[in-house]
Amino acid sequence: MPFFALSKYIRRYVPFVRGKMNKLIENRDYLINSLYKVIKQRRIEIENTPLDQPLRHDMLTSFITANTPRDINVEKHVDADLLRPMTDKEICGNLLDAMIAGTDTTANMLSFVIYLLEKNPEVKQKLRQEFDSVLGNDLTKPMTLKNIEELKYCDAVIKEVFRHIPVAFLLGRLSVENDKVGGYNWPKGTQFQIHTSALMMRDDYWTDPEKFDPDRFYKVEESDKYLLEKQHAKNSFMMWGGGIRICPGRKLAITELKCLIPLIYRKYDIELRSPLEYKSEILTYCEKLLVKVKPRKF
Repeated sequence: MPFFALSKYIRRYVPFVRGKMNKLIENRDYLINSLYKVIKQRRIEIENTPLDQPLRHDMLTSFITANTPRDINVEKHVDADLLRPMTDKEICGNLLDAMIAGTDTTANMLSFVIYLLEKNPEVKQKLRQEFDSVLGNDLTKPMTLKNIEELKYCDAVIKEVFRHIPVAFLLGRLSVENDKVGGYNWPKGTQFQIHTSALMMRDDYWTDPEKFDPDRFYKVEESDKYLLEKQHAKNSFMMWGGGIRICPGRKLAITELKCLIPLIYRKYDIELRSPLEYKSEILTYCEKLLVKVKPRKF
């Protein structure tokens, strides 16, 4: 069970839990202090770089220079009156998000894609047909942004895999005013953990929800097969969260997956050698999935 799900009393006063919690806090402080040192050092480097010399393009530099005279970001997407430089605390939080949520999530998602494709060979065959149609027979040809945008069925496969095995199955929300939820009155400032995987398996939102079928996300308006899906019930599918807290790395994650999946399945055949073993704690992660990889038979 994640420690944040325990009450403050248990975390502070139960001996075994308190020791574990203190160790977590110690590790957290070490990580955050290390990031602050990196941010401080990069600020000094930027300040010592002459204005006529370009700065390198990286995430940290982008955060530090945002909304300053040295801003390396050309496009602005928010009200100019709200623009201001980011504080070290805000930069640290964004770096943590990128480190924690930007690596293992995509890797685990790829494991689940492979597992469910091998369990559903008809879906794999249809996906390969799209790859061959869009990308052609030259396996050495680099993919373009246009190719990625054309992989509509691949996009549907990714969504359906997430619906069945969501890497991020909890979404946190904080109430900004007193409200009534589930028949109970909740005061302002209450933290809610929304179990999105339950929403994505409700039979009043999804047709035959236990079935793995990417068609529910693919040209659904052209068919009467998935009538519930046509209603597009609000918040029935929450792959990236929503609102101002929507996942900032969603486009990168989709791009990575839509490059990796064709790279694998255009060249190789995969056989499952073990059942999928995974755990769901703060995130859902693959513990074990053994496969045999061999050149694809055309």
